[in-house]
Amino acid sequence: MKRFGYLLLILMIMTGIIINGCKKKENPVPVERKKYAWVSGEMDSTGYGMILYSPDVGETWVRQGQGSAALKDINVRDIWAVDENNVWAVCSGNVILKTLDGGQTWTRVQAPVNNMTPALSSICFVNTNNIWISGEKGTVYRSTDNGNTWTMFDTTFFHDRQLQGIWAITPEKVYVTGGINGRGFIGYTQDGGLTWDSVSPANNYNQYFWIGVTASGNTIVVYGAKSHYMVSTNGGTTWKNDSTPDAGGGSGPPDINHLIMLNSQIWWGALDMGYIYLTNDGGSTWTKQDTPTNLGTDFMVGIDAWDSQLALAVGTFSGNPSYAFGPIIKTSNGGTNWNLTQSYHSNLDKVSFIKH
Repeated sequence: MKRFGYLLLILMIMTGIIINGCKKKENPVPVERKKYAWVSGEMDSTGYGMILYSPDVGETWVRQGQGSAALKDINVRDIWAVDENNVWAVCSGNVILKTLDGGQTWTRVQAPVNNMTPALSSICFVNTNNIWISGEKGTVYRSTDNGNTWTMFDTTFFHDRQLQGIWAITPEKVYVTGGINGRGFIGYTQDGGLTWDSVSPANNYNQYFWIGVTASGNTIVVYGAKSHYMVSTNGGTTWKNDSTPDAGGGSGPPDINHLIMLNSQIWWGALDMGYIYLTNDGGSTWTKQDTPTNLGTDFMVGIDAWDSQLALAVGTFSGNPSYAFGPIIKTSNGGTNWNLTQSYHSNLDKVSFIKH
């Protein structure tokens, strides 16, 4: 009987294992993505570049890096939040910054030795390893190992142009935009920078300085001065010239300083004169959204959206630097209402939600 009992016990245990092993697993409880955001900006009276962090969807902001040698005497031009811990920024003086702890500590990444010490303008991650950076004086950098080593591309092709925008569609297919002396330039590579070519728009559309470039799927948008932009819906094979509505009055059409795409149809643009524009149909129609009248700024220069309802935008002032005033505005209802959440005595440049 004792032996039979042991056999029965073993059989029960094995049966339990089989049953549990075949048991349908319940769907895991979805983890809510953290809506953290970071803002980049210029030095203020303290002499340190501006990095701001919000843990609560842009309602409150905490300054990071003030007093850190990494941010001394630099302007922070662009910022990219890979995840809640891993955030990168590019700055004046050929400085690249990163944090691995959500901004508690910031360090300088060893950039390529560049005797021109350019002001870096734009950063784009394809994935955690592939990073592209552009800047003034024809500067383009690439890293394929998360910033441990960098490739600096020959500036001859870029002819000392100010390259304000860069966007990597894949690790190999990359667009870079900018210009010199007010005239625009669009360059691209399809082999990771081994060879480069340029886009020559119809109707001399390069007469306008290009400020940035972004993409979603096969849709690519190059945007810039005087409300002008170009769009390709087939991955760059053909291009259409277009522009946002002229709302500049006597001062002329406002520049499109930053444009982000939620998908191929929904784009938000930050323009001069404190304007925010939205299109829900891939640029066929645009709606000018009402922004606060007390911004005290000449330009909205950075924008990012979490989804079709939640977005943040930042601005800058073109006058006397001692009166610099950088606002942060927020919408939670798709731009029906924008509210001023915070402002700083510093020109603010870009804003980034976590990108995953």
